[in-house]
Amino acid sequence: MDLYEIIKRFSIISGLSSDEIAPWTSICEDACIEIRKNLRENVVEEDHSRRLNAAAAALAFYRYILYRCSGGGMEAFTAGEIRIKTDSKVTAKMAYSIWMDAKHSVSDLLKDNEFMFERIV
Repeated sequence: MDLYEIIKRFSIISGLSSDEIAPWTSICEDACIEIRKNLRENVVEEDHSRRLNAAAAALAFYRYILYRCSGGGMEAFTAGEIRIKTDSKVTAKMAYSIWMDAKHSVSDLLKDNEFMFERIV
């Protein structure tokens, strides 16, 4: 996986400029590390780098949106009589959908840590 490519994709998804992206590069790196640690043992990372980079960028974007929705961003803008307001729940759901779609596209490469099978007695 290539951190530069992940940051580039994250920039495209988030719409942030290269100057605005600087404080968020660490979440891109964290997403890369998380994807990498969840790879199945037989997966050769280099063979699937494009898909993995896209998934890491989507995960970073989801986390970025969660951070922004937690109060660190602008929720409303008023210019004269025009008022624009964002709905953080809708934004978070959209970012989650992007992450789930990307995760699904690499599901054949990742360990399945979400499934649990138990016996009920």
